[in-house]
Amino acid sequence: MVRRRARRGTSRPRRRTAAGLIGRVVRARSRADDTFVERNHVVDFAIDIGQTQARIRPLGAGGPLGEIRVDGFAYGADLLDTIARIADTAAERIGADVVSAVAVGSTGLYGRVPPIDDLLARLHDRFGARNVVVADDAVTAYLGARGDSDGVVVAAGTGMVGLGRGPAGAVRVDGAGGMIGDEGAGWWIGRQGLIAAISATDGRLPASPALLARLEKRFGAVEEFPARLAAEAAPVAVVASFARDVADVAREGDAVSAEIWRRAGEHIGGVIAAAAARAGLGDGAPWALIGRLTAADDLLQPGLEARLAELLPHGIRADAIGEPLDGVARLLNVDTAGYGPMVREVSMR
Repeated sequence: MVRRRARRGTSRPRRRTAAGLIGRVVRARSRADDTFVERNHVVDFAIDIGQTQARIRPLGAGGPLGEIRVDGFAYGADLLDTIARIADTAAERIGADVVSAVAVGSTGLYGRVPPIDDLLARLHDRFGARNVVVADDAVTAYLGARGDSDGVVVAAGTGMVGLGRGPAGAVRVDGAGGMIGDEGAGWWIGRQGLIAAISATDGRLPASPALLARLEKRFGAVEEFPARLAAEAAPVAVVASFARDVADVAREGDAVSAEIWRRAGEHIGGVIAAAAARAGLGDGAPWALIGRLTAADDLLQPGLEARLAELLPHGIRADAIGEPLDGVARLLNVDTAGYGPMVREVSMR
């Protein structure tokens, strides 16, 4: 019988489902990252699913057992099918006989996790799983970066989402997807860069001949690029990958590229300020920025600092204590009642 966990009441320690069940351990080489991981007969899985890739951390009695990386979630696909596929691939790669619990943080949920009873049934039939918890990636990014502390976390990679937690509760900002949101994210930066590159052939402004050269170096003739992109299985990931080129060209002195990154910083600053205000944190809210875009922090700073000086002048930038995959693993051990529809958990008696 499937049992839904109560969401009211005080926090309480939660059992680690695989901790007392670990069997014999052998050493094997992971095909995913060519590093040694421990193979167990019984493990838990923490799965972080993004638009570009998914990362899986098998968890045993002694802690993490390496990491596996596979393709992420393609918008338009069925997310619960994707979770089952990823879990199946990970179990096969490490030779797990039983996956006792599966925790997932994922893009594509837009703040509301659908019923996951059927997912638990599938994973129970396949691996003997008895507990599944699925959370919006804003929650797992927050748990990884801030843990139990109040504040704001913005996760900026291919997409972007912010979460604030404070006296007014937990609030989610943006994360609406590239069609109508995620401004300032890697996809947005890559798209702006590609537009500037193509504009250089059209005679439109703003245009960047330097970005045009990068486009053609990576993808071939600009005239053929729109059709090639339309035929891609994961076009969002392809567009987002061009953000690296926009960063390189910006650091080489291209004004159009630098302006794209400055505007991205402004958008991120706006998300931080909005999350702090809605969570009731006040002007001195601590905030953290995590994700792949932090590799270009120097390019984001002009716009980010300007927007925060206007909207959150006394905010305090805090170091992240961990990463989103750490936050996914925490789902197995913390009370997530305060996150409302952003988290759903089911278990079997």
